Amino acid sequence: MRSILLIFVICAVAAAGGFLAYRHFAQPDDIAGKPLPAGIQMNDLDGKPHKLDDYRGKLLLINFWATWCGPCLHEIPELVKLQTQYGARGLQIVGPAVDDPDAVRAMLGTLGINYPVLVTTAPEDMIKTMEQLDNPVGGLPFSLLIGADGVIIKRQIGEFSAAELTQLVESQLPK
Repeated sequence: MRSILLIFVICAVAAAGGFLAYRHFAQPDDIAGKPLPAGIQMNDLDGKPHKLDDYRGKLLLINFWATWCGPCLHEIPELVKLQTQYGARGLQIVGPAVDDPDAVRAMLGTLGINYPVLVTTAPEDMIKTMEQLDNPVGGLPFSLLIGADGVIIKRQIGEFSAAELTQLVESQLPK
């Protein structure tokens, strides 16, 4: 009986420690209200450079993802739907992939992505970009919602629920 109780206590302490570490390192929205760092640039799959600054004036949702990330692949259909529904009203989604460009190309038809997908030749460069955008743990999916004024509205490490993401986009679109 003592062994079972000891195991239970150890598991509870480990779970609480993991939760507190996650809340401390992964979820504080310290970056909200700050301007998007200037000069961040990535290429699309054709090699054309995209500066995130070029999207100023639009509600910008940056969604870092990977072909091997289950939650990322689960979230993408909602992003496609949002881009279709709200693109004409000023929403622009971009999808930097923390992945090999060939693996990304192979998945595009299946995913039906209707927004720019950005890549680098070295995934570690994309990880550095995520760190610059306040994702120190490298968690995926990783999203930032940027207002038309270039100010960060929301940072999310992990998958958005469809309802939460729709409500967030609708509340930030120009009326």
